Amino acid sequence: MIQLEEKIDIDSLLEGNYAAFENVVNTFKNKVVNLCYSYVNNTDDAEDIAQETFIELYKTIKKFKKQSSLSTWIYRIASNKSIDFIRSKKRVKRGHGKISYLEDHQNIQEWGVPGSEQADERIIQQQRKELLYDALEKLSSKQKEAYVLTQIEGLDQKTTADILETTVKSVESLVIRAKKKLKQILEKRIKEFL
Repeated sequence: MIQLEEKIDIDSLLEGNYAAFENVVNTFKNKVVNLCYSYVNNTDDAEDIAQETFIELYKTIKKFKKQSSLSTWIYRIASNKSIDFIRSKKRVKRGHGKISYLEDHQNIQEWGVPGSEQADERIIQQQRKELLYDALEKLSSKQKEAYVLTQIEGLDQKTTADILETTVKSVESLVIRAKKKLKQILEKRIKEFL
């Protein structure tokens, strides 16, 4: 995340510079959409929530005190907006979406002609993804959030702790328990297929 933030002139952003804000949107858009999608499991809703996140950021940027990183602040806004959306729609519990909007949609147009070796390999890859998605749905919402943010999105435990408003030790524990439970679930599913 530090690499992304190096592109941002925070002082210009705090002064209300539109070009600096546009740079923030361009830098963080995909990450924010992915995070929102992991909550709501719907492309259109995730994009709407991401847009609301950036609107909220624009309205409240002067309140940013640099006590945490900008990315942590943006992720916290996105998480809160996603949770608010879920509560308003009463669709699913927190953290119940799929892993990533981009991951879920990136290979759809690449599928080859059925029967070819490439198509078979893509089908196998898709089935593996489905197994992982199903297994993730069986985790507690906190375990899933911690796992997705650290293992899928690649955030460090400190940033994840800030986003989830918990301690680094708690994140570490959640990730360890999530990995253990995922291993059990996936081993059981694999045995069922054999």
